[in-house]
Amino acid sequence: MTIQSNTYKIPFLLVLICIGIRVFAQQPVVITGEAPFARNEEIRLLVFDDLLNNIPTVAAHDKIDKNGRFKLSYSTTDIKLVQLAIRTTKAEFFIVPFHNYHFHISADTLLFNLINPETYGGFLQITTDEVDTADLNYKINRFSRYFSGITDRYAFRITYDHDPKAFDTVSTMLSERFPIRYNPENFYESYIYYTYGLLEIMLDRRTMYSKYFDHDKVLYNNPAYMALFNQFYGNYLYNSPRISKDLLARTINEQPDYLTLFNEVGRDPQLVNERIRELAIIRNLDQWMDNEEFDRGNIIKLLQYIQVSTHFPEHQPFITHALERALPPAQKADIPVFENEKGRHVRLNQLGDNPIYVQFLQSDCIDCIREMVLLNEFYQNFQDRIQFVCICADSERKTYEQFCKTYGGVVAWPILHFNGNYDWMMRMGVETLPDYMILGADGRILNRYAPSPDNGLIQYLNAHFPKEEQELENPLFINRKQ
Repeated sequence: MTIQSNTYKIPFLLVLICIGIRVFAQQPVVITGEAPFARNEEIRLLVFDDLLNNIPTVAAHDKIDKNGRFKLSYSTTDIKLVQLAIRTTKAEFFIVPFHNYHFHISADTLLFNLINPETYGGFLQITTDEVDTADLNYKINRFSRYFSGITDRYAFRITYDHDPKAFDTVSTMLSERFPIRYNPENFYESYIYYTYGLLEIMLDRRTMYSKYFDHDKVLYNNPAYMALFNQFYGNYLYNSPRISKDLLARTINEQPDYLTLFNEVGRDPQLVNERIRELAIIRNLDQWMDNEEFDRGNIIKLLQYIQVSTHFPEHQPFITHALERALPPAQKADIPVFENEKGRHVRLNQLGDNPIYVQFLQSDCIDCIREMVLLNEFYQNFQDRIQFVCICADSERKTYEQFCKTYGGVVAWPILHFNGNYDWMMRMGVETLPDYMILGADGRILNRYAPSPDNGLIQYLNAHFPKEEQELENPLFINRKQ
């Protein structure tokens, strides 16, 4: 009986230990703080899971209360580059698993009200009550400030003069203050090591692979590593003298053949590492998506093949984002919920059967208002073939409502409020106003950068949305509405 008892106790204890480890590993990072300038605004935590393309995703959000307080939480087992975002103003830092953070946040309120404050140096300013010299953010900020200072002095000589003495001077100055060594288990030291690599690559690329990439670990979550990877392997397959253009033509343009492509480019001594090789292929295929030398459809097929056959699951986010960018004409646009002046929810792809011309504006934008009035003439001539919509990006709903009262009677089409969809606006690249796009009735993006009312819109509409009699008059006309 004793033997039986001991036999069953061991697995039971292991189960308890595993449960304990799992609970501990899932303990969230908590970020609290005060942002008194942004009471009642939404604050978002953006996490960079794809540093190959620098694409963030919203991981958490909270409404800043009337006292300016907020609380965000995010579970991770890895150090992550993140951003705090209020509207379109952001601040960047790193979070470490099992650490909590408390920040005081401020901003230049004039820049904060712009649609893209970063253009003018508008960022969230975050401070803490106590300075912790052991904190990862403190150490990286200290290194980055010093690195920026000395590279400003010597970068020209290193980059353009290829002066090895300048590089040696910078190396000495850095090594006297910071550890420059390969240590993949230490995020901070790796950040320094690969940032140093960004300087070294300016002088000599010959030893870069063996020194920085021919290792067992790929540091997907380290922005310095991924920045150096992009710098070294960007368009590498096309530029390498050891990879023939004939090979690329055969395996991409003539017949998508990933296995042959993968095996043959592996003959390049700087692509021997299979993990690095696949990541470089993904990066290059993504870069060639709009290159006329390569068949876009076959590139998509190659990426789709890698997606289902890869032995490296860490590459999935990169493949997914590449395919998302590759397929917008065949996909529905990511259309959020907007609101009209009565507070009712509206989606653009629910407005009717015609394509939609969208103008983005703000109530204090004089050019926006002037061009909105110009649209009246186009509306009169094309309303049976295309729908017009204005999206107001005013942060204050009361301002938007007053704008509708003033100009709602001037135009015959909807003026909608963007309803706080800052992330959507950023994904669409709406940074300066006015801005324009054309969507299909089903939500497909037909033209992200449509012409403005005073610069080419009339020619565009006549060419793409003519009256039926115009089509009949010109037998060579191709109706592009579809």
